[in-house]
Amino acid sequence: METDDQDVRVTALNGYDWPVALPKNIHEADLPMRDISFQAVWTVSSCKSEGNGIHELLHDSVDKYWQSDGPQPHTVTIEFPRKTDISFVMMYLDFKNDESYTPSKIIVHLGSSLVHLDDGLPVEFNEPTGWQLIDLRSRRTNRPSRAMVIQLQVVHNHQNGRDTHIRHIRVLGPSRSRFVSHARLHAGRPGAVDDFVLPPVSDLNKLISSCMAIR
Repeated sequence: METDDQDVRVTALNGYDWPVALPKNIHEADLPMRDISFQAVWTVSSCKSEGNGIHELLHDSVDKYWQSDGPQPHTVTIEFPRKTDISFVMMYLDFKNDESYTPSKIIVHLGSSLVHLDDGLPVEFNEPTGWQLIDLRSRRTNRPSRAMVIQLQVVHNHQNGRDTHIRHIRVLGPSRSRFVSHARLHAGRPGAVDDFVLPPVSDLNKLISSCMAIR
């Protein structure tokens, strides 16, 4: 997985404030960024009790949070129904309120399934407060990664804490996918698909028709 490990910290008032934490080096064709969190199925390795689970993790209020209740690593697994363009994962952490429950190191894995995950991207935090941006784009092209599964593993907490608090997670993707089933054929040379931009919807029929004609 090629990644750009830029980390942006911005204090938020609620779960809608994530756009203020986005970096400036986003391709114009990918804008505006879309929140694709609710296209996926979410599972956590454990939770303390009712009121500290997935619902709170995805709630718009950052006053709510997921609290784990088990041995490390604590995991959040996000499964999409198909391969999906993924640019960023946003996490809201609050060391001031959560102290030893605050993650200090996580590993982010991408893959096509739970049994086919990559080696992972390690990300470290130092007393974080606010949005933490994890850049999952290609370091070479700044284009999104494609995956069906994201798994976040909390491997260390501040002050050697056992359980963890995460107050919000959002998964962001480009405004439209650059991948269609005929894109590689249309793009031609190997590697050209990296630069391929999906045309407007009005031109899709022409694209598909031309590819079918080549067949």
